[in-house]
Amino acid sequence: MAKRFEIIKQTRIKKSSRKNLIDYSIFLISGFLGLLIATLVTSSVVIGIPFGLITVAIPVVLLKRKAEQERIALQALWPEILDHIISGLQSGLSLAETLVILSGRGPEKTRSFFALFSQDLRNGMDFDLALVELKLRFRDGIADQVCEVIEFARISGSRDTSLTLRTLSNFIRTDLAIRAEIEAKHSWVKNSAALAAIAPWILLLLLASQPNTRSAYTNSRGFTILIIGAVLTVIAYIWMEKVGKISEIPRTFA
Repeated sequence: MAKRFEIIKQTRIKKSSRKNLIDYSIFLISGFLGLLIATLVTSSVVIGIPFGLITVAIPVVLLKRKAEQERIALQALWPEILDHIISGLQSGLSLAETLVILSGRGPEKTRSFFALFSQDLRNGMDFDLALVELKLRFRDGIADQVCEVIEFARISGSRDTSLTLRTLSNFIRTDLAIRAEIEAKHSWVKNSAALAAIAPWILLLLLASQPNTRSAYTNSRGFTILIIGAVLTVIAYIWMEKVGKISEIPRTFA
């Protein structure tokens, strides 16, 4: 068993290293393109350098928002998953059989997770360990809650498992609805942060085509001002993103 966990750990480390290498490449390409475009527009490498530094952060923002959207979309599927589990239990299936069936009948985005869970069971892994692996693959607070309830129901052999899961499903639906409403109200904070961060640099890019503006920022003092401005822009945007962010659902026994 220890050997199996070591293999899983090594596999995850390799995947993480590959992902980090791809991310670094994206950041470098983005920074180079920002530097190149700003240099071509302003005819000054000195002015292009701060733009290169700022554009490095663009993939960070885009990847972060994409991951956030995927996480929210995945969380929204849990009430449907719980409905499938409840239906399976009420039809006389065991918890293991119900979860295995989700690899073919559950929501399309989650079928791969449950397919790996089914594969773990076929390979001889214990149900509790396979459930832990399922939690690790989802990496989500709602998944932790559902898996812990399922594990508790399996150990205690409770006859009220369906009722418990139904209560959990209603709680998750209510929580997701409230979070969606708060997220919609806070979206203006994120949009304002993006606009406030990018507007001065667009203005500089337009004005830098004038010789007087270009000469003002190509000396050492002007270059220092641009670098400080780029750093402060990134810090201010990160701070505004943090202010407008809703706390995630805490992980349970993760």
